[in-house]
Amino acid sequence: MIVYRNKFNLKCTKKSILVIGNFDGLHLGHISIVKEAIKLAKNNKQRAGLLTFDPNPKEFFTKNNKFKIISNLEKEKILSEMKLNYMIVLKFNKSLRNLSAENFIKKILINKINPHQVIIGKEFKFGKNRTGNSTLLKNYFEVKIANQKKIGDNKISSTEIRKLIEKGKVSDIKKLLGRNWSVTSKVIDGDKIGRKLGFRTANMIIENRIQPLRGVYATKLHFEGNTFEGISNFGIAPTFGIKKNNVLETHLFSPVKNLYKKNIKVEFIKFLRKEKKFKSKKNLTDQIVKDIKSAKKVF
Repeated sequence: MIVYRNKFNLKCTKKSILVIGNFDGLHLGHISIVKEAIKLAKNNKQRAGLLTFDPNPKEFFTKNNKFKIISNLEKEKILSEMKLNYMIVLKFNKSLRNLSAENFIKKILINKINPHQVIIGKEFKFGKNRTGNSTLLKNYFEVKIANQKKIGDNKISSTEIRKLIEKGKVSDIKKLLGRNWSVTSKVIDGDKIGRKLGFRTANMIIENRIQPLRGVYATKLHFEGNTFEGISNFGIAPTFGIKKNNVLETHLFSPVKNLYKKNIKVEFIKFLRKEKKFKSKKNLTDQIVKDIKSAKKVF
């Protein structure tokens, strides 16, 4: 998949099937729309692509940098594995915000991309004050309203997924995402507290994404094609003095060397307990042993 960040290539996009949307989290509803576009393009011997925005318009208006369910790179990886031909990431700024719906169609969709057909979700709106909709698009393109996958009679919602993450209900997310929620980031230098307690950890900061409930989780760590089981604590380690920022500290049941400064993915399987302050180091280490036993039962 070719990724164009605030750039365009008519040779690649002209007469293609274009999906437009924010696709925050790329949940099963989003995946069903993308699959529909890929299938349609394949049947008509065309390319299939996706136009999305960064930051997410809601993120832009609320100034909330803890909004995204997955990072842009994670989104790119999932779409690439789906064999999408191209992805355009359009920077959402004041200029784009003030572009009328008709100018968005003419200046970007027609002049810069020029697709054969546009596929959108039923509720998709665009342009200044969100005045653009499927009716307007149909004046310029062949438009298809995607049949977004549902669970029973309920629409799969990014808002619902964010609520589940913030409540620590990570084991309920898979039915909406089609996969466990995970975060990918670089391992940073920690304060070595885990090592002193006899439980070494790989530490990472969850940046520019939604924050899970503080506490301990059964997790899986993915690194260079290998998967390792463990437990992760997300929070400020209150037993040893409050940290300035939340840190995700992952202890693996089988030690793995040389993770420092490497990109890893931590997959959240199940919430075990909330973060708490312990009266002593022994109380904490006793609880960690219990947490490991609980996590091993989960696995």
